[in-house]
Amino acid sequence: MTETISTAAVPTTDLEEQVKRRIDQIVSNDPQLAALLPEDSVTEAVNEPDLPLVEVVRRLLEGYGDRPALGQRAFEFVTGDDGATVIALKPEYTTVSYRELWERAEAIAAAWHEQGIRDGDFVAQLGFTSTDFASLDVAGLRLGTVSVPLQTGASLQQRNAILEETRPAVFAASIEYLDAAVDSVLATPSVRLLSVFDYHAEVDSQREALEAVRARLESAGRTIVVEALAEALTRGRDLPAAPLPSADPDALRLLIYTSGSTGTPKGAMYPQWLVANLWQKKWLTDDVIPSIGVNFMPMSHLAGRLTLMGTLSGGGTAYYIASSDLSTFFEDIALIRPSEVLFVPRVVEMVFQRFQAELDRSLAPGESNSEIAERIKVRIREEDFGGRVLSAGSGSAPLSPEMTEFMESLLQVPLRDGYGSTEAGGVWRDGVLQRPPVTDYKLVDVPELGYFTTDSPHPRGELRLKSETMFPGYYKRPETTADVFDDEGYYKTGDVVAELGPDHLKYLDRVKNVLKLAQGEFVAVSKLEAAYTGSPLVRQIFVYGNSERSFLLAVVVPTPEVLERYADSPDALKPLIQDSLQQVAKDAELQSYEIPRDFIVETVPFTVESGLLSDARKLLRPKLKDHYGERLEALYAELAESQNERLRQLAREAATRPVLETVTDAAAALLGASSSDLAPDVRFIDLGGDSLSALSYSELLRDIFEVDVPVGVINSVANDLAAIARHIEAQRTGTATQPTFASVHGKDATVITAGELTLDKFLDESLLKAAKDIQPVTADVKTVLVTGGNGWLGRWLVLDWLERLAPNGGKVYALIRGADAEAARARLDAVYESGDPKLSAHYRQLAQQSLEVIAGDFGDQDSVYPRKFGRSWPRTWT
Repeated sequence: MTETISTAAVPTTDLEEQVKRRIDQIVSNDPQLAALLPEDSVTEAVNEPDLPLVEVVRRLLEGYGDRPALGQRAFEFVTGDDGATVIALKPEYTTVSYRELWERAEAIAAAWHEQGIRDGDFVAQLGFTSTDFASLDVAGLRLGTVSVPLQTGASLQQRNAILEETRPAVFAASIEYLDAAVDSVLATPSVRLLSVFDYHAEVDSQREALEAVRARLESAGRTIVVEALAEALTRGRDLPAAPLPSADPDALRLLIYTSGSTGTPKGAMYPQWLVANLWQKKWLTDDVIPSIGVNFMPMSHLAGRLTLMGTLSGGGTAYYIASSDLSTFFEDIALIRPSEVLFVPRVVEMVFQRFQAELDRSLAPGESNSEIAERIKVRIREEDFGGRVLSAGSGSAPLSPEMTEFMESLLQVPLRDGYGSTEAGGVWRDGVLQRPPVTDYKLVDVPELGYFTTDSPHPRGELRLKSETMFPGYYKRPETTADVFDDEGYYKTGDVVAELGPDHLKYLDRVKNVLKLAQGEFVAVSKLEAAYTGSPLVRQIFVYGNSERSFLLAVVVPTPEVLERYADSPDALKPLIQDSLQQVAKDAELQSYEIPRDFIVETVPFTVESGLLSDARKLLRPKLKDHYGERLEALYAELAESQNERLRQLAREAATRPVLETVTDAAAALLGASSSDLAPDVRFIDLGGDSLSALSYSELLRDIFEVDVPVGVINSVANDLAAIARHIEAQRTGTATQPTFASVHGKDATVITAGELTLDKFLDESLLKAAKDIQPVTADVKTVLVTGGNGWLGRWLVLDWLERLAPNGGKVYALIRGADAEAARARLDAVYESGDPKLSAHYRQLAQQSLEVIAGDFGDQDSVYPRKFGRSWPRTWT
């Protein structure tokens, strides 16, 4: 899988000379940074040739000893008046030293070894990157297990296919993803130990979830040890050390599964020697930067591991973002004050949106836009990012030139563009091939696409290479492995490049016409072209994409009949074609990012004579790019400017427009849809919005309306755009019953206390007064309302109450998020379909007469409960 990865700086510009001076100035005046400079003695010890992996890691962690290695957001346990204990984040970070990280790894390895886990066993991992995740990963290296990090966004089917292939003995899951993990564990007979990390027994919901998991596994007849990582740490410290693992450099230690462009998961094998490369500070540049890094990219992605290990290999401190949905990103960054940052395109877009919103609010007479913009950039650089970013890069996909220029002007450092792949590691930085690790390369003709090494002014062809960091192949896939190496042993990258000069390359295309968009999605453009030519209005179509952009464009040649019919009204033709493409996409079940956002209507067909088709009447993509590329890139720029102006206009007019209209237009502008296509009952997640775009949407709505709109409100399956608008209206008019951060702690609070979590902030005065006079229930309970019934504990509570009430004709009402009652019922039914037919049948029999599912959200009490029950409220709430 081709990707871009973070790389060290390569001095080439005046800006870099300025950065060098800043490094010297900041380090000399910043004790924290000065204390994190790499030590030559540690680097030399770690880079000694032929060291076993475990010795590399031991020397590194013991060498830097008491330095802070990992930073996690500090928190406290807060117990509310209802007796429930939860986690509250504090405005600071706590750290684990290098020595403590090694001691944690030793203890976990000892505990696992005592439980029968051995060198060569596989360990599946599922969770957001964290100190616990890093600890169990290092523990695996100490014991000699094979790490198999799983993508948190993968489907159950994809996860289980990987587990069937690897047969792990251990499944390590964070408490956040325990639900998904157990579904997979029940389908994986090889799992003997379920290790739960980022778990806190003091938190009621987490403790109850763990108890429910144990009960579920027991009821399914599975004998699996379920243990919190903290318990393993405590137990392991009193056990003998685990034996050292095999020193065989070819022993497998890591599998990074990638679907790439094919959609079929395949595991890139990382033996000991290759994993050791990730931990060693090799191929240093002249610039030595003390590293305070930010970690939020997944450990299932090479870039996530490079970010972590790149920081640790230089003696720096790797800090973690506190929330997996990145809702605390800017808050965390301000606390961390990083010296190095690896961005992904969507995070860059969040930063730009933050800048643009502040710019729109700050426009004032007598001051130029450029002056205001510069002042805001200084504020963001100094306050939001802490004023000491010395190195920055972009990972997972290239940035557009506009975003690159913006980030460089904001941070005042070059934004490095690296190219590499899971299979080959790092390949080039800013277009310059890296030697080492690359040892050789060549270009090979791709005649079917019109790329030749004889092309002028620059040779063009598929890049094939050899490297010191080349992977040995895909796990259990000898045929697939053979396919990606040619007869001379060169790895086929599948990428078409132009050779601008010796070792100077530029990415152009994919051999298989598969394009990776800026947010990491792969699109097979030839497949899309075949689908869209099925439109009755389309004669030919050329789908165009740019890895620096998050959406597609196209050139469409309408059919002769359509052109003739609309010869006198060409403006009416484009909307018809757009509707037709949308219908084709719907029928073919295409993703939203596979639909061209805009297109050029071409009245002259592509022909062999014009050089746009081959003799076989296939599209000649290079020629089409040459012919239409400039116009399509201009269209990209036009759409970007249009989006920015659209967002500015929304902010200006929000006070005079209906809230729903603004909410709809904001979603359309952010996701590149047409407002006319968005009905009030459409959900944000159905428009292709993910957690990062939901965060961007949350920030955008906050800037427009000056009220908090949590990511959870946006991503809730129960909330459509109309529900989001109602939430905003309630916040603006003061009629909202759901507490917010501002209503509990104050709008601009920077320090919060547990004492502020009082009942009157959550319940109205009349209810609190009435509660004093409520008498205990003495009659038999006939009606029960259960909230959160599809959660780990909730499912068992629903079942328990059904068993108690069904024989007496009672009723259980389950409040489940969903678009309607049918969708909510389907979500609840699904949690009982986990491989235990007896459990499923038992639930369905009880539910037939005694269960009613209500679609709604617990936070929307006024609209859900009175509407459903009137004054006949349930006698018991659970």
